[in-house]
Parts: sequence; C-alpha cells; structure tokens
Amino acid sequence: MIGKRRKAVPATTERRSETPEASTGQIIWLIATIAVTGAPHALHVHPWVSLVVIAILTWRLVAALKRRPLPRPWVRVSLTLLGFAGVLVSYQQLSGLSAGAALLLVMAAMKLLETRGHRDRAIVIFICYFLLFTTFLRAQEIWSLAWLVIGTVVATAALFQVARTGRVVPAPVAVTQAARLLLQALPIALLLFLLFPRIPGPFWSLPRASDQAASGLSDELSPGDIGELALSDKVAFRVRFEGPAPDPADMYWRGPVMSRFDGRRWSQRQSTPRPRAAGAAQPDTTEIAYELTLEPHGNKWLLALETPIRWDMPGAGLSGTDQLLAERDIDRRLSWRGTSTLGGPRPRYERPDALGAARQVPVVNNPRSAELGRTLRRAAGSDAAFLDALLAYFAGRDFAYTLRPPTLGANPVDEFLFETRRGFCGHYASAFTLLARAGGVPTRVVTGYQGGEKNPLGDYWIVRQSDAHAWSEAWLDGRWVRYDPTASVAPDRIEYGFSEAMGRRAEITRDLLARNPAFMRLAMSWDALNAGWNRWVLGFGPEAQSSILRFIGFRQPAIEHLVITMSIAATLLLLLIGISQRRGARMKPDALTAAYLRLCRRTGEATRARRPSEGPGEYLAACCAQRPDLAAELQRLVGLYIGLRYDGTGDASTRQEFIDGVRAFRPQRRLHPEPKNGR
Repeated sequence: MIGKRRKAVPATTERRSETPEASTGQIIWLIATIAVTGAPHALHVHPWVSLVVIAILTWRLVAALKRRPLPRPWVRVSLTLLGFAGVLVSYQQLSGLSAGAALLLVMAAMKLLETRGHRDRAIVIFICYFLLFTTFLRAQEIWSLAWLVIGTVVATAALFQVARTGRVVPAPVAVTQAARLLLQALPIALLLFLLFPRIPGPFWSLPRASDQAASGLSDELSPGDIGELALSDKVAFRVRFEGPAPDPADMYWRGPVMSRFDGRRWSQRQSTPRPRAAGAAQPDTTEIAYELTLEPHGNKWLLALETPIRWDMPGAGLSGTDQLLAERDIDRRLSWRGTSTLGGPRPRYERPDALGAARQVPVVNNPRSAELGRTLRRAAGSDAAFLDALLAYFAGRDFAYTLRPPTLGANPVDEFLFETRRGFCGHYASAFTLLARAGGVPTRVVTGYQGGEKNPLGDYWIVRQSDAHAWSEAWLDGRWVRYDPTASVAPDRIEYGFSEAMGRRAEITRDLLARNPAFMRLAMSWDALNAGWNRWVLGFGPEAQSSILRFIGFRQPAIEHLVITMSIAATLLLLLIGISQRRGARMKPDALTAAYLRLCRRTGEATRARRPSEGPGEYLAACCAQRPDLAAELQRLVGLYIGLRYDGTGDASTRQEFIDGVRAFRPQRRLHPEPKNGR
C-alpha cells in the first residue's frame, strides 16, 4: 500500500520535482558562491590553483546549461587526488593559511562535480563558509568585514536556494530571506563575541611571514637611510593618550640604538643584554599613560615613548640600551598600554665595556671630523659645555635640512661637515655622535620616530613612516641624555612635524586632494573608523572581557565567571527570542495564510489532517494519493500558494485567484473517520 502511494506522488515532490531549469539555477548559485568567497584568495595562492578552480567552474556551468552528465567516479577521484597532491607539492604542507586556503578552493571546486542531491550541494556551501573564515585570517582590515558580510549573505542565500525542491526563487527574494535569517542570529553572535572566553590576542590571527610585515626602520643606519622613508605615508602605529597629550616636540618614540661605527655605517652591538624591568620614575618628571596600536613590522620593537616605566605586554622588557622589546617578532597588529616619563633621564649603572664602545672612533675614516671634535673639546670647560658647543656649531653654520642631499664618498662625515652641509636627520645624528666621541664623550645614535599627526575625529595620534627620525644620546653625570642636532638646524621639523617642515622648504608638494580640507576630513574619518575597528574588534581580548565582568560586579574576574555570565545571558536571550516568536505566531494570519489554513482544513475533512511537520508539497502528495479525484484542483491551488508564499511570484490578481479558489473548494467529506495512527 505504501509503495502504491509513492508511485502516485505527483511531480511536485522531492524525487521528481527537480526540473533541469531548477538544477541549473542551483548550480549557478553554487558557482557564484565559490567565486565570491574564493576571490580574496586568488592573488595569494599559486596561479595553477586559480586556473584549476576557474576551469572546473566553467566545466560545471556548461554541463548544467547543456544538461550533460557529471563525470564518472574514477574521473572525480583522480582529479581530487591530483589536486591534493598539487597542493602538497606546491606548499610542502597541507596546514597553514596559504596551503589551507588553496586546499579548500580545490576541494570546493571538486565537490561541485558530484552535486547530485541536497546533501552534496549543502557541503559545497559549508566549504565556502570556511573560505570566508580564512579570508578573515588573511586580512583583518575593515574592508574584510564588508566582504565577510557580502559573502555570508550570498552563501546563506545559496543554501536557501539549494534546499528547495522546485525552481530557484529570484535573487532579491533569496538575498532578502538570507539577510533576515542573519539579522535574527545577530544578537547571539554579538553575545558570543563579547563573552566567549578569549585567548590573548585575536583568535583568528596567524603568524605571518616577515616579508609581509616590514618596518621602515632597520638595525643599521648610514647617513641618508632615514630620508629614504620620509615620503612614505604608511602608518607605523597609532597612539591614544589617557590624559593630556605631550607636546609634539617631546614625542620621541624609541627604536634601535646604534653604538658600533665602521666609518660609514652605524649598527647595534652584537651582544645585547636580555630584556630587564624598568626602574622607578624620577622625581620632578611627568608620567604619560597611553595605548599604542602597533602595525606589524617583523621585529621585536615596541617603540615606546621615552622613557618607559610600565607596560602590560607579557614577556616584554627593556634592553641594555633602554629599548622596549617584545618577546616575539611583531608579525600582526597588536595593542599595548604603557606609561613613560618626560623630564630628566634616570641615573643608571653602565658597564665599562659599553661606555668604551661608545667612545670608539674609526682611525681610517673621517680624520677631519675627529680633529674638529678634539679641537672643540679642548676649548670647552666640561663635557656638557662641549656638547652644547657641538649644537651651536650646527646652528651657526650654513647647514641645510633637506631630503635631497648630495652623494657621499669614502669619508661621509667629513664630506658632510666640510663640503656639502646638506642632509637629513641621519646625517646630523651621525656627525654629532662622531664629533662627541672624538672629544671623549660616550655617545650613540638612536633611531625611532618623532612627533605625529593628531586625528581630532578620533582623539588619537598617527605616527607614519615619514616621521622616522634619528638623534643622539651622550653619557653625562651617570645617565644618558638626549641631544637632537636636527632641532638646531631645523627646529620646525621637531615642533611642527616632517610634512610641515618639508612643505616650507618646497621639498615635497602635496597634491590638490591632500590640500583640500574636505578630502582631509574624509581621510581622517576613514582612519578613525579603521582605528576604532582595530581597537574595539581586533583588539578585543581578555582584558576587555575582564573590564566587562568588573562592570557587572566581579571584583577578581576569572574564566569561570565569564562562562557563567555567557550561559545566563545566552539563556535569557534565547528565552526572549522564543517568547517574541511565539507571540508573533499567535498573531492573526494574513489573508494568504488564512486561506491556506482553510484549504488544509477542508482537505483534511476529505482525506486526513495535515501534520505540523508537513510542508505544502508533502501534504499535497499525501492527499492526492488518497483522493486522486481531487488531485487536479489541489495541485492548482497549492501551486498558486507556493508561488505566492515562497517563490515571490504572482500579483494581486493571482492572490485573489487563490483566495477565491479556496472559497469555492468544497470537497466531499470522507465516509469513515481517520484512524488514530493516521493509516
């Protein structure tokens, strides 16, 4: 009996309803989903991966349009094994970001060659969801959020389409339905984002190659190196002060410190002591608290404001040259909080060998500079007076601060001091340090960044690669004291920043857009938006969750408190959603739904009642099997309802036709009552 009923199932059921047009529409949606979710990876995988994926998508589309059969199993298995082997050979591994993305792309395309049923098509969509996730692993800029939203909507709409048993609905209807479903899930997603226990740092972050994260600075310096970075507007880091910001002239962000000099190039000492803790702040100094968001640069430099005394970066410490270093290379964007002091430098013990290295002067290069340093030292009464005389020497001669210095030869400092007298901060720091050493004062070159540009829309400062700077430190009275000879030659560079100083000298010319106030405001707005994204989304971690728990009332937040809070909040939210949906279900149905319920009630009196789990097509098939004499009219009415309710087709006249048809539908009731078991 059951077999006979299945044979009588009309063409609207699952097994026989997949017309060629419906299957073609579903395949097109699958191809579009793979294209949208895989596009961000196209430039980051081996070219053969993209070519193979495009070839398979084209092959599947042609097969669907021309109704050609899918390839045989041995062909699919062979292609899958070749794709697997190709990824393994190309990347020498199957894990990792690039290899994993390539494998997902190949597998999604291969799976498209065996999409015979709903399950196969759904698997393709779920692979595409993983492709979206890997996109966020690769790029975490705010544009990636827009692409993530677009890809999620497209994939969800495709999932809605491939689950259908009839024709695919128009794209606007599917996209609207997908957006509605995602909006309903948004409260739960936000709750999990806020309260799901986090590990330190964004959980979607993966280590990146050093060639993708490069700083403008280096652990070596020769005169002119810093100038090569001056025209770069790339952001080095952003900083937000917790109180009043210091004067830009006091913003020296400390990077690598150079004490070795071979006559042409400065470099760090080979044996750098292990990082250590900071000492106590000196009296009569101003403490500055700040939050610094550092762009990846592939080194351990945290670029703290001089002089750091506290920081919250685990494993970080001060090197022997007072440079704040992280435990690992900075290969992803990170934020850390610190406190530095402005004022007199703190006294410290310095090893004799370090001071001796800071006095060394090469004997084969720059002899005139060494003689000048000794001459000025003999004329001065003390080391402090000697260093002041060096600053006065730069200020009293016709030195020029420029991005276009002449090329220097075998004795670069001699040629700069006595011939060209044109240079950038690296020239002045190098010359000052060599002159001071020639006079017997331990001196070293410090590189980093100086100043910054304030974004008033976000109340933070932007430090760019063009703010890269070099200055000197001299050992006086048991402490290292900063001397910046650039300030003697070009004080506007220190007071107003690089761009302003170079603009006054006509060294750089900003284009019309850069000079336009509206464009600048737009650019600052965009940067503020990115900074907020970095701070509140990418930088949201255990510290922020602890702040939420403390706000709720937990004095010493722990992960157990986070789990309990998340569980309670999720339960309450689900109850609220359930109550809201239940109240909505009790509302009076619209005219279309009321007419369909009336149709089901009258049909149930003639055949059997509709079960709550039965959809229109399934119930129609069961009723037609019991009452073939009603099949034609029921198929017409249910077909109208499915088109109006789910396919988005029809107009007011079609709706009225369905309602009038239901009113006229008066089937004869069955002679015997329906058994309780439904058979």
